Amino acid sequence: MKVLSNAQINNMRYAGGVLSGALNAVRLSLRAGITTAEVDRTAEKYIIEHNCTPCFKGVYGYKFACNTSVNDEIIHGIPSEARILRDGDIITVDCGAGFNGICTDACRTFAVGGISAEAKELISVTETCFRRAFAAVHAGAEVAVVGRAITEYLDSIGGYSILEDFFGHGIGKTLHEDPLIPNYIPHHPRLRVEVRKKFLPNTAICIEPMIFHGGNKTKIARDGWTVISTDGCLSAHYENTILITKNGKEIL
Repeated sequence: MKVLSNAQINNMRYAGGVLSGALNAVRLSLRAGITTAEVDRTAEKYIIEHNCTPCFKGVYGYKFACNTSVNDEIIHGIPSEARILRDGDIITVDCGAGFNGICTDACRTFAVGGISAEAKELISVTETCFRRAFAAVHAGAEVAVVGRAITEYLDSIGGYSILEDFFGHGIGKTLHEDPLIPNYIPHHPRLRVEVRKKFLPNTAICIEPMIFHGGNKTKIARDGWTVISTDGCLSAHYENTILITKNGKEIL
């Protein structure tokens, strides 16, 4: 884990505020009939107008400011002029903002018009997964506390599952840094080593539960990016960039 200087923390705090504003601008713009490309442009425009950079652009060759994943697409949906949002859809918007060489990353799942009770509950459950994990994190805690908190909560309510092939992560000068942060209790030997790492003061991480209402089997779309439920299950994703200090933690 890379320890951040006070100047880097201040830059990250500013970028986090801009990213929050960009996601709110997206929320306010959502309506049936717009495209996911328009969603992407709304976020990018806000980020640039506030002197930040859309830090998803260029990562692994990606060309957009956001991922826009609709309904059974859980992550990495590519913005498109051909993808038109309809009343009752849910859309996950994952986005990053950078300032002075420091990145932030956050995600929300939003309603488009009136959505089903099932979709509302899924969005609420996914945010609660984040809140449970956030409450467990502190300097000196093992990475394992994140996956344990999420798993124990989902086991207590039933009916939901976790995307296991993608993880939370450290963040700083680059979007994805060590450590990997599984949203579940892993059995793979490498991940069991990873989750024994301890969080350090003045480091930043992204906690990002990715949750299905139903089973968690997936496939990658022909675009090579979008991760889709093979069972057509609704999915949601909730993420924040978190600063860990010796005295506590802060959502940036």
